Amino acid sequence: MEKKGRFRGARHAPKRLEGEMMAMSRRLSEDPGILRPKCAGNCRKCHFDKTFADIERLEKLKGSAEALNKMSQRGGDDIVKAYAGTISIYASGVVPPMTAAKLAGEDVPFILRGSVGNDKLIGMQYYDDPQKRLLLYNSFAKKKKLHMYSLNDILVCSNMPNMPEDYLLDLFCETPYDFGEDRVDCGHVSDGTLVIHIRSLKENVRICSDCAADVSTLQYLISRMIAIDPMDDFEVSVEHKYHASKEGDADKITGDMLKQYAYGKITDRGIVDTILRGKRKDLTSSGESAYIIDTKNYGPDLDAFVTDLKGTDKEKELLKAYLAKNKRAVILKSDRMSEALASVWKDGGREILVMASSDAVVDKMGDISKLFPTQAIADAVVGQMSLSVAAKIPEIKGLGPIGKLADKFARSVKAGGAAMLKKDIDNASLKEVRSKALARAFVISSKITEKFVWKWSAEEEDLAKFLLPFVDRLIAAEGKEYVAALENILAASGSGERL
Repeated sequence: MEKKGRFRGARHAPKRLEGEMMAMSRRLSEDPGILRPKCAGNCRKCHFDKTFADIERLEKLKGSAEALNKMSQRGGDDIVKAYAGTISIYASGVVPPMTAAKLAGEDVPFILRGSVGNDKLIGMQYYDDPQKRLLLYNSFAKKKKLHMYSLNDILVCSNMPNMPEDYLLDLFCETPYDFGEDRVDCGHVSDGTLVIHIRSLKENVRICSDCAADVSTLQYLISRMIAIDPMDDFEVSVEHKYHASKEGDADKITGDMLKQYAYGKITDRGIVDTILRGKRKDLTSSGESAYIIDTKNYGPDLDAFVTDLKGTDKEKELLKAYLAKNKRAVILKSDRMSEALASVWKDGGREILVMASSDAVVDKMGDISKLFPTQAIADAVVGQMSLSVAAKIPEIKGLGPIGKLADKFARSVKAGGAAMLKKDIDNASLKEVRSKALARAFVISSKITEKFVWKWSAEEEDLAKFLLPFVDRLIAAEGKEYVAALENILAASGSGERL
């Protein structure tokens, strides 16, 4: 990749740097082969053959700094000229004043020699730096349409996309991710996963939405490559669960978004979040039936979706009936029925409650948008049962304290069974022996074994057993028989109350 920097004038270098430059020039002079990329392609003839043949011809000039300097100004091969100029330093035995270039915020000192670009000299003089060495080969590789990969210790060349696995691991190790054991897949199941597919390696980098960081992994992966189009070996997509089918789905990243991601202007997290927001919005507005719990996509399978929800049979029945008539996408974080009902409550709350009871009951419930869905359903069911009970037994006015309790408890049992009775007894005001004994008789009749807030004395237990058959008849009675049964309880309790 082409890199340009700002250059500064010549200056004397510290002794340590002079020593490093001299050692570098000596190594290149003694072994020019360290510059030659390793071959990973299938070219009929290596494009570097001529370059290194010309470098070999400099062997006889290595003792003459003057001759090498002249060669650094002749010919059209910049690699050869940069090599000749650089090894002339060792031939002269003296490190001349250096200049410096500002590259990526770093001052990079180097030695000017010959009629060759400063970038080529930097690439030559830092041939063992995996980033800077690319400056030496960049123009040549693009002219010959090569792909070059700079690993930590070697440079690899191919006439086609052919990424070495070690290159992938080297560059991925520079990211903030650590998936252990040379892995490039976080291994997590999530609502969205960034996938960078390297075609030549048949390998996928996979980063879930929970792991995705504010970096561009793609930028890391192309940062030490040379190619006319570095993206020709990559395919970037985001796999997600926000689709109407059970099968997996993925959105490819292309165009301007892909370019910005490659340049690091969009991060891994930004890519995933952008796609997921868009796909959630698309799915919820699609008008299609689709059901999702956490990372599991049920597609349009309503039966399987409702079965996996944690709720009562009645709640499942109502939600299923509503969704069967109303196509929509339901996207849940958990399998709680409360969350499922809340997701449809704004538009479907009244319809669900009417299915659980009737318009008459729901009309009495007030503003249902402010009600907790599961409790509202329970109240609607009880409300409907209370209406049914009211149609079978007459309303009796003017009752005394014992009469009111007996009537209330009987209606509770008829409307909501033992559960409703227990709730009403726990909340009742039982101040004396008769009322507590009456409550105990209803408990025994309904076979409730749970603990109550009340404690019953031996006297209250005895009276409750006496009242039990009267309570049984009251619970079973309807119409005029109910009035007669209530009169009998009042008489049996000794309350002195009359209808």
